[in-house]
Amino acid sequence: MNRIFIRSLLPGDEEAIYRIYSDMELCLASGSTPVFDMHGAKQKLNRLMQGGEYFAIVHIQTMQVIGVISLSKDAHRFNKHAYMLGYVLHRDWWGQGIMTEAVNYMLKFAFKNMGADVVAAAHFTDNERSKRVLEKCGFVYEGTMRRGYLRFDGAVLDSCIYSILYDEYLHKTVDNQNGR
Repeated sequence: MNRIFIRSLLPGDEEAIYRIYSDMELCLASGSTPVFDMHGAKQKLNRLMQGGEYFAIVHIQTMQVIGVISLSKDAHRFNKHAYMLGYVLHRDWWGQGIMTEAVNYMLKFAFKNMGADVVAAAHFTDNERSKRVLEKCGFVYEGTMRRGYLRFDGAVLDSCIYSILYDEYLHKTVDNQNGR
């Protein structure tokens, strides 16, 4: 399909960061800390660029940054080859399969280039959109970490934890190539 590509976040992406993270509904659903002005967007962009774990989701036709996706060490697992995936997408692009495409791209990168054994992801219990993305990408529900996430607004929320193992990813990839 190739409607997007993933690249490093770059200086100059602060307008996109502002467009994405100034949306309070998106921030509440994802747990991302919101920004309220361009100064805050620039500070957030600088923080995101520092770790090298956050990437821009770029729409090919418009060349516009429409989301952010991250791949970092999974702090909940003691396996050094375990990663955690996170993502946000500007609401104008919701419901179009864009995030499913981005997650599949990052899974390929994690398993083929980083030597991942497992990639995990989480969503709040009421975030049905994120749940659908993970299920479409072959993630398996592990359970709910009750009161496991302190959101920026002080709310303590349950997190639904999903993961996909390398073997499951390979099986899914073979099934897709065979038209299943």
